[in-house]
This record gives sequence, C-alpha cells and structure tokens, in this order.
Amino acid sequence: MIAVMLAGASAMFVSLVITRYLIGFFSERGKGQPILGKEDHGPEHHMKKQGTPTMGGIAIVVAAMFGWLIAHLRPNLALSDQAMILWVGILVMAGMGFLDDWIKVTKRHNRGIFWKQKSYITLGLSMLIAWWLVSATSISTNLSFTRATLPGWDLPWPVWVAFAGVIIWSTSNAVNVTDGLDGLA
Repeated sequence: MIAVMLAGASAMFVSLVITRYLIGFFSERGKGQPILGKEDHGPEHHMKKQGTPTMGGIAIVVAAMFGWLIAHLRPNLALSDQAMILWVGILVMAGMGFLDDWIKVTKRHNRGIFWKQKSYITLGLSMLIAWWLVSATSISTNLSFTRATLPGWDLPWPVWVAFAGVIIWSTSNAVNVTDGLDGLA
C-alpha cells in the first residue's frame, strides 16, 4: 500500500513539474492549439482558447511511467510480459495523440489526423495489443461479470481479442470524447 501511495504522490509531483515546464516551453514558442472559428462552424466562445498550449499527454505519460517505476523499484527491475504490453499500449496510443497534436500545431489548423483514420488505426492497434496480451501471457479468456464463484463464459481467443480490443479502443477514445470540441476540455 505504501508503494502505491508513494507512486501516486511522485507521479502527481512529476506531472505538476513537467506540466508547468511544458506550458512555458510551448507558450514561448507559440505552439498552441488552433481553434475552429466561425468559418469552420465552431462556436464563437471557443476562440478565447486560441493558442492554449497543447500536448499535455507528454506530462501524463512521463508521470505515469515515473510513478510505475517508483512502485516497482527492485534491485533487478524486470518487466513482466503484462507490464511490457501495458507500456507498449500506452506509448502507442500516446504517440497517436502526440502525432495528432503535432499536426495541428505545425499546420496551424484544428484538424489533425482525420477522425475516421484515427479511429481505424487505434482500433487496429488495440486488436494487436489484445492479441499480444492473449498470446504472450497466461491471461484467462474467461469472461465473468462477477467475482463470485459463478462460472463465466470461456471465450474462444479470437472473440476475446475482439472484445478486449474494443474495450482498449473505447477506453483510449473516451478521453477524446470527453475532451470537448477543441481537445482542451
């Protein structure tokens, strides 16, 4: 329990420090989020957010990685298969978000990766991550909705991969949906 609390506190501290630095870094260089204007059928009240620094996911991923490392400090730090898959998944999805933000900032327009492309690519990557998880680890494909001793459904691995892939994809896109019209919440 202490390791988890230490990891959370250190991740929060790292996130605050890095976020403060990134805001200054991107503000000084004029690398802020372009906002849809009236000509693009965006709401007028969003224009006040023009130039808000973006790419905050960098701070979140670095802080999460730092917190994870703090919680798993051991003399011989070896990544388990599940941890490796977790971090590859996080970095792949974060890389997609970074690329989307980078396109917006460099092209100075609110359109990054087209939403259909991003959706199909992340769905495909989610399926690959789910397949890697089921093929490289001893994870159970039994789907149970309770923690009681009730039996669940033992899914064939392709069905489990599709189900888990959709869960990974949905979770990673939930942030995009709740992030607002301009990605700045």
